[in-house]
Amino acid sequence: MPLIRLETDINPGNESKIELAEKLASIVSEETGKPTEYVMVSINQSNILISGESDNAALVQIMSIGGLNPSVNGSIAAAVSEVLEETLGISSDRIYIIFSDVPGENWAWQGRTFR
Repeated sequence: MPLIRLETDINPGNESKIELAEKLASIVSEETGKPTEYVMVSINQSNILISGESDNAALVQIMSIGGLNPSVNGSIAAAVSEVLEETLGISSDRIYIIFSDVPGENWAWQGRTFR
């Protein structure tokens, strides 16, 4: 963990998805100080409606056990928005980003929680 979950109405294709996932993982790893080896990225195509319009939009959920705070979240938001605009052509006013700091007892891996 951290987890980055991207839902968008744009299908970037498999090779582009992998490149995009790597970019998003790198941003979150660098900003939170968490090793890239622990970052999970999920990219899914979805129907999204923002401001009554249904094209070129994204919802990004970023969850982590620690490492998130107002300064880090602002840096991640700017970098993720820039990457999505460059790679998928999504304007920042069509991107919602949700940050969640999850207590370790509410996250499990390898059959046990982190606390």
